[in-house]
Amino acid sequence: MIIITVMGGILASFLYALTQNNTIDFFKRRSKCDHCQIELNVLDLIPVFGFLKNRGTCRGCHSKISSNYIICELLVMSLFLVPVFLPIAYDDLVLYYLFVAIFIPLAIYDFETMLIPLHMVLILLLAGLFLSRFENVEIVADTVTILILHILYMLFKDKIGYGDIQLFSVLSLLTPLDFFIFTFLFTYIVGGLTVIILDFFTTQRITKVPLVPFIASSLIMTFYLYIDFNDIYFGGF
Repeated sequence: MIIITVMGGILASFLYALTQNNTIDFFKRRSKCDHCQIELNVLDLIPVFGFLKNRGTCRGCHSKISSNYIICELLVMSLFLVPVFLPIAYDDLVLYYLFVAIFIPLAIYDFETMLIPLHMVLILLLAGLFLSRFENVEIVADTVTILILHILYMLFKDKIGYGDIQLFSVLSLLTPLDFFIFTFLFTYIVGGLTVIILDFFTTQRITKVPLVPFIASSLIMTFYLYIDFNDIYFGGF
């Protein structure tokens, strides 16, 4: 249990930093402060502890470190730990941990910047295909799904970003068709309800919404409610 939690924190910290960097130099250099370039030591890199030890600032120049790091680490660590106490309905822990490790940093980054880095989409695709051994790839169904997604983008390109289409396309290759459909539908149901609720509390009309946080939450929801969704929508088939 401790190992799972620690691994979640390490992956969260690394992948959130990777989300913000798209150069190969990221893998060659040691971790350092973006402001003063001081190299981080082992204690600085311990998930959550490093942030709290330095009170959210750099040990060298005392520049403020984004709270997104500790938020990302805590979320991933918690979600890594949940299956220990509450088994997932869609029984593929490898895929669950992969999605949590990549989608939570992506969701936080998308929420802050409204951007989805292409290199993270490619990492998700390659890691997902490798770990799943292509077992969920259905050439005809996936091709049709990806084609429909791109048609939707052409029709509503002012409403949805192409990065979201890329993410959905990758998900269609990594998950069974029914799993993908549940995730896609609930992304827009949860996202739509959230926008409606926010409209009640804001005076300015909401025109753009980061979609990855809703994709991530819908993915996790589908992992835990997969059997229930199947029973409701497909009669258990």
